[in-house]
Amino acid sequence: LYGWWSNYSYKSALIFAATCSALGNITYALALHYNSISLIMAGRFLNGFGSARSINRRFIADVFTRKERTAASAAFVTAAALGMSAGPALASLLSAMNFSPESTLWTKETTPGWIMLCLWLVFLLVFSLHFEEPDRTHLTGGRATATLELTSKNGEKIHLLADETPHSDQTPKKKVETVQTVVVVMTLWIYFVLKLVLESLLSSCPTVTRYFFGWNSSTSGLFLAFLGLLMFPANMIVARLSYYYEDKELIRSFMVAILFGCIGIIAYLPNHYSVVQYTVFGICIFVSTNCLEGPNMSLLSKTIPKSWARGTFNAGFLGTESGTLARSIGDVLISLAAVKGVAGMLNAIFFQMFCLALVSVILVHKYYDRLEEDDEDK
Repeated sequence: LYGWWSNYSYKSALIFAATCSALGNITYALALHYNSISLIMAGRFLNGFGSARSINRRFIADVFTRKERTAASAAFVTAAALGMSAGPALASLLSAMNFSPESTLWTKETTPGWIMLCLWLVFLLVFSLHFEEPDRTHLTGGRATATLELTSKNGEKIHLLADETPHSDQTPKKKVETVQTVVVVMTLWIYFVLKLVLESLLSSCPTVTRYFFGWNSSTSGLFLAFLGLLMFPANMIVARLSYYYEDKELIRSFMVAILFGCIGIIAYLPNHYSVVQYTVFGICIFVSTNCLEGPNMSLLSKTIPKSWARGTFNAGFLGTESGTLARSIGDVLISLAAVKGVAGMLNAIFFQMFCLALVSVILVHKYYDRLEEDDEDK
């Protein structure tokens, strides 16, 4: 829906998504008061339906120039990481607060829903008043990712992404799009792997740290909040590096860092597994996966074929669906690893992640020369 909607408008699509999220949070917050599992499920559905990542990624791909795109993607990842860190931090804070045992509207379970409702209402107000739909005919003139039409001086409609190439040039054009498709598949695979590794780390953290170190939910929540705060300086560095290095160089470096983190976090001596080992390599995994997302999604937006970029299956849609699939599979893998016991859960998860990261590094090395930017915007 959002992939199609963003072909015509960013503002209305984002307002609709934010409204869904606001309704989802108030529905979730009221579920305990009415003792209704249906309200909980409805709230979760509305919150999921209100996810606007694909719109935001489409906005970055369509509006920012090639040189700006990696920095913009890094900033987007930073904002997402800060939000992700605020969640555990808020949960840790709420767990230390005392609520009236008689109240069913304001409890530790429902408070996050009310807080998020207020935040979404503030966002809707500010966004509605200050966001202006970009002039796409100006921003996309002559670019490969353009999706609209320009009007020439004589009133004739010119399709920026129409097949205006003479018939004799169609064969070279098809060859170019074939090469682009290989790059797109590679970037989607890398995005899938990084989200899978990240989900494995975040979702397993409370269980693993409770088993090995005796951490409670507040302690693990503070650790996750600390990880999120690291993304601000980390992605500032990525944004700066993007002006000196190509996306493929950054991708290769961060993939190696993920591989190093996955092999390092494994408990080779379970009886002597230390907090230092887990935190150091956990930080390595978290920072490298989030830093990788910016240049990888930037490269995807720069190389996606024109026929894809102008339609519903654009860079934002493909990236969002790839990430959603990765998180779902990550949760399944964690559940399967836990079936055999918490003791072997950490090693079972991250040995699989190490294998996937190793395959990804090999693929990046094999197709490294093909990971070239293709659009011509300045």
